[in-house]
Amino acid sequence: MKLFSLTLISVICCFLCCCYGNNYKVIVRTGCGKIIAGTEGKVYITLYGEKGNSSTIRLDNEGKPGIQRCTTDTFDISTEDIGIVSKIRIEFDGRGLNSDNWLFGSVLLIDETQKRFQYFQPVRWLITNEEQNTKSVEFKVFESRPTTDYKVTVETGDEEDAGTHAKVYITLNGGKGDSHKILLDHEGKSEFQRGQTDTFYITTGDIGLVPEIQVELDSTAGSQSPNWFLKGVSVEDLKRKLDRSFLWNEWLTPTADQKTISVEIPFFSLTTDYEVRVVTGDEEEAGTHGKVYITIYGEKGHSSKILLDHEGEPEFQRGQTDTFNITTKDVGSVSMIWIELDNTEESDSPNWFLYEVSLQDLKRKLEKQFPWNRWLKPTADHKTISVEIPLFSPTTGKQ
Repeated sequence: MKLFSLTLISVICCFLCCCYGNNYKVIVRTGCGKIIAGTEGKVYITLYGEKGNSSTIRLDNEGKPGIQRCTTDTFDISTEDIGIVSKIRIEFDGRGLNSDNWLFGSVLLIDETQKRFQYFQPVRWLITNEEQNTKSVEFKVFESRPTTDYKVTVETGDEEDAGTHAKVYITLNGGKGDSHKILLDHEGKSEFQRGQTDTFYITTGDIGLVPEIQVELDSTAGSQSPNWFLKGVSVEDLKRKLDRSFLWNEWLTPTADQKTISVEIPFFSLTTDYEVRVVTGDEEEAGTHGKVYITIYGEKGHSSKILLDHEGEPEFQRGQTDTFNITTKDVGSVSMIWIELDNTEESDSPNWFLYEVSLQDLKRKLEKQFPWNRWLKPTADHKTISVEIPLFSPTTGKQ
């Protein structure tokens, strides 16, 4: 009976492989010519592999009007097993309004079954006319390599109006080459909102270790929230089990003349561990239930804004000392900290008497004090209050 079951499973697997073959993602880039570069015509693809060729498959944009100028379109297709693809044929039907020209930029072909990435880079016009309504061209593989899966985590800042409704793209720049420009998108969900962390899983060619990324904010569609405060991006190479952080902590602000803005962010390998001790005063009702954040300023810049929180434990109560261990980029010798008390959730204890903060740099074995010894009191109009606390100098007794 066991032998029969194993044989049946083998037959089913063979049947599925023969019937379904390989699954592909076809990523088509259209150029940005000064005249109409997109097409509303029908676009088809044929794959040629070592075991034969696929049927001619239409690349359908699911109700959208063709392929538009300066866009990247992704299509999922399935073919029989044709082996490793060596060339493709692109065909488009130029019949119809705004359909006779197309500035064809490139095609990325990701074989999801064989885990292979292939790149076709023609960058040429495809033009039809009254005598020839259909145009087809063949392209050989420009580059071929195995694929790698990445987990991309994007953190939006918690500043006012930090979120955006514009499109966000990422390009990974690696030691073996670059990925394609990838749209970070969860269909039907709202990404990149204030204080939000968004996670995406992407597949591209194996580009080796990633020392740099490029992030692009595109507001050409006329978004009501075009600006964006990008806190940082982490990229985890799921094959190599390697996670890298790319800290930005700045605004991306398109303008009326330049609606697309991009930034290159290098890998920030230098981090420091800090032990933060926060002392709440012993005055009556000195404790708070508001959220408390810290930003560390040093000679090399400043950290991101970090929430000081012990999940499930009450912090910042009267006479209490709370200790937090945090990791952030190395800002060098610390000269100042920034403390924020956030009562936007309208806690029943909004005020806070902060006595002192001490900061120990665990890498340099240095401890610094930042005494305050005053109240922080949010109001109905200003539910968030922040203070800058300079380093205390033991020689002068001054801050």
